[in-house]
Amino acid sequence: MQPATALPHFHVFHCSDSDEQAAVLRAWNQSYCQLSAGAFAGSVTEIDTGAVHIVVERLNRAVLQRGALPPHCVAVGVPLQLEGHSLLCGQRSHLNGLHVFSGVDGFEFRSPEQHVVVDIEFYPARFANPALREALARIAQALGPRATVLDLPGERMDALRQMLRAMLDAVGHAPDVLDNPAVCEAFEKSLVYGLLDLLEAEPLRAAAPPPSTNRNWRLVQTARSHIEQASRDGPLSVAELVAVLGVSRRCLQYAFQDALGVNPASYLRTERLNRVRRVLRVWGDADSVTEAATRFGFWHFGHFASDYRALFGELPSDTFRLGRGLAAPARPPQPPSTGWRG
Repeated sequence: MQPATALPHFHVFHCSDSDEQAAVLRAWNQSYCQLSAGAFAGSVTEIDTGAVHIVVERLNRAVLQRGALPPHCVAVGVPLQLEGHSLLCGQRSHLNGLHVFSGVDGFEFRSPEQHVVVDIEFYPARFANPALREALARIAQALGPRATVLDLPGERMDALRQMLRAMLDAVGHAPDVLDNPAVCEAFEKSLVYGLLDLLEAEPLRAAAPPPSTNRNWRLVQTARSHIEQASRDGPLSVAELVAVLGVSRRCLQYAFQDALGVNPASYLRTERLNRVRRVLRVWGDADSVTEAATRFGFWHFGHFASDYRALFGELPSDTFRLGRGLAAPARPPQPPSTGWRG
């Protein structure tokens, strides 16, 4: 999609669909599944210096995110607003948790509806200054090899947030300041040493989820793998899932509620509705709404249309027409393009 604002170092995108927003995050290899009901309205603000790439992401709906960053990238997320049920790789996510997104196994993030996070990607090989490369090596060692949530004192995270807001405000009001190489280097240096100071000033510990949360997250991951494999042969029912996994319905229910905030039946329906939406949005993937709905096991068209509209805020026929350039339903209100207050 075309950005609402496009300058060499600064871009702002407004998105009315979760897949559309995931596609904007090019380096993250993201896939999104919208979990909570209502029209999606999100935005992505990018600041790129070459060696550092900042993404400020706003979401107004709960989303299950899966992604993986390039191998030599060091990436963290600093929450500005994070309210509601949220897990990163099975660990409770919270406002004073530094989110580590880089790592060997990628990540899964169940983000809440009230979500504003500053994601910072560092690319060590692109830094000309050897001192900054050395500082980034220390940062990478402190963060560890896998995606996680690191618990940090609120006052230290507040200081980092205050610094980020000031830097983002300055660039947002005058993006062309980064055309100056000296300013660009000062911007990168502030970010690297600001993060290093945070990490080395406090003993770090990963947020320790209860053992049950870890077990539930792993069970849900296994269930989702079966759901994805079965999608090629038709929709999977809760009864089939229970049989395949060898667990009780109650156990599966509790695991999904704990990990994703929804029950298994709701998740299966939501996953199928997201798949229908992807088909409807792409020219040539389906000749009609009926074809797309029945492909994913929706046989009662009245219930299907009602569930679809409740989840996405528009009728499936609107999505179908919009994907083919035939009509454009009214867009939901867009979030502000800048402003980092959360």
